[in-house]
Amino acid sequence: MPTIERLAFTGLEYVMPPEKAFGMSRAVGNRRMGGLVEIVTDQGVTGTGEAFGDPRVTSAYFQMIEPLFRGRSIYDFDHVEAGIRNRMYHLGAQNQLTACLSGINLALHDAIGRTHGVRACDLIGGCGTDRLPVYASTGFFSKDPTNQLEHQLAVVKAHPYAGAKIKIGRGPADDAARCRLAREMLGDDALLIVDVNGNYTVDLALACIRAIERYDIHWLEEPLPPADLRGYAELRVRSPIPLAAGEAHYTLRDFRQLIEGRCVDIVQPSIPTVGGLTEAKRIAVMAQAANLRVSPHAWGGAVGLAAALHLVASQPAHPHGDNIPYPTLVEYDMSDNPLRTRLLRTPLALEEGHLLLPPGPGLGVTLDPAVVAQYRVE
Repeated sequence: MPTIERLAFTGLEYVMPPEKAFGMSRAVGNRRMGGLVEIVTDQGVTGTGEAFGDPRVTSAYFQMIEPLFRGRSIYDFDHVEAGIRNRMYHLGAQNQLTACLSGINLALHDAIGRTHGVRACDLIGGCGTDRLPVYASTGFFSKDPTNQLEHQLAVVKAHPYAGAKIKIGRGPADDAARCRLAREMLGDDALLIVDVNGNYTVDLALACIRAIERYDIHWLEEPLPPADLRGYAELRVRSPIPLAAGEAHYTLRDFRQLIEGRCVDIVQPSIPTVGGLTEAKRIAVMAQAANLRVSPHAWGGAVGLAAALHLVASQPAHPHGDNIPYPTLVEYDMSDNPLRTRLLRTPLALEEGHLLLPPGPGLGVTLDPAVVAQYRVE
């Protein structure tokens, strides 16, 4: 039985010039952060995972829980994780402890896949496809006069993405102006997704919906703060635009309330945040049982994006038969982020608006040590 011989955590950070800062309705920023978990088994197999968030915080949690995994079977994640949760329940779940566990879980999926020569998607349901359609995640609020909405959309228009997501949330009038420009530039056939990042109350969200409905919005993402579940349920009943959320929700327990409360139409687990592929798959199955769509949030590094591809590849086209109205989409971050674009020896392949599932075992990706060293932080 392969066991975990050692674990290591590497924090990563990319800092851009302040004038290049970009972001969303609540704030703009000039830093991209994350962390890598590496697991080595007693058979010499290495697995790599990604943890979302500030690596300095994740590192502290990693130091606390790493000894509990060392020496355990590579298949024992659920048992170790349950023990951590049960003994450390005062720490809660909506924090970097869960992100740290996510990184370990992804590293274990990678190691198990490499041990047996199978892909991570094969471990969680099989691989239904190796071509995953993506939407361009772009349209950020920017301080850079050369990188405004029209510049970002021009880049999107040059590629056959299924659609694009843009940031809104600074007020209904501004929302309408941004959606009008996006629809004019992208044309009528592209899917247009908008993201408020939780900056509205229910009344403001309704005003936004009235202002942008005419632009054929595919979904409205995070119109409300993540804790306002009652507000989501009220808004969903009244909104002619489908609602999506999940990137700021943690573990199956959060998503159970989101799903059973009929708060959203599209469920968006962030795999390096919610607890890894194990928890993301549970969330996807629960969403499927409630007849809701799933589209994973993927706005981090290259390893997390690869994990999102494996999750989507494992999903059956429920409830569809031969005719699939909209395929499950993967978010493709278009921001300046070398933690996504440079971290791998062989970058994830983009072909005609689709990301290709990495062909190798496990997650199918290999880090470039020189690039990891370049962005490493203690």
